[in-house]
Amino acid sequence: MKKPEGEQRTSPVAGAYVLVRSRRRTVGLEVRLDATLVVRAPTRTPVWYVESLLREKAGWIEDKLAKARSHVSLLPRHDFLTGERFPYLGRDWPFMVVAFQKTPLTFDEKTGFSLDMAAFDRGEVVFEEWYRARARELLAERVQHYAPLVGVSLPRLRITGAERRWGSCSTTGTVSFAWRLIMAPMDVVDYVVVHELAHRREMNHSARFWAVVASVLPDYDVRRRWLKDHGVMLTI
Repeated sequence: MKKPEGEQRTSPVAGAYVLVRSRRRTVGLEVRLDATLVVRAPTRTPVWYVESLLREKAGWIEDKLAKARSHVSLLPRHDFLTGERFPYLGRDWPFMVVAFQKTPLTFDEKTGFSLDMAAFDRGEVVFEEWYRARARELLAERVQHYAPLVGVSLPRLRITGAERRWGSCSTTGTVSFAWRLIMAPMDVVDYVVVHELAHRREMNHSARFWAVVASVLPDYDVRRRWLKDHGVMLTI
């Protein structure tokens, strides 16, 4: 899991955190899956303002950090060594490091993943690139399949690096999916696709919205539950 780039700071209330400044309008707090607290703030936000917000949100931060820490020990740890296993479409596939491979990373349904030795130091980046490319290809196919069943036109598709949101639908109709979704079983992938397409008819989580989802996937709640229970494990 990539570490966020930013200023490492320590708060008397929240402890260690990463301050990331960018061209944004508001201050946002994020507790990552690895129990890292990230504060995203506009470029000129003074540190005293950030500290006051951390004090205000101390209870929320403590709860989120405690939950994240309880999962950290369960998260898969990858050193990109032969014999490890990596998730793809609901299965953990074998992994090996090889020599003189034409591409940095390949996948075969019989042998699993293989990483060229020359790309060993970039293992995490190479894997993410592969997952992103496969996610764009597969999710475009699933969106094309389900859009007519949901009763909506084909939307624009985005693949994101989101860690906590599997999908989203903008008011302009663009649907976005986290690349990590490609690690989940296919029926779970389909649930998230239908969920976001349904938002193009109902931009809420009302009874009408869930009726749209159920009309396409009557067992959506089972798929939804799997993602809630196992989603934290879908990471490299």
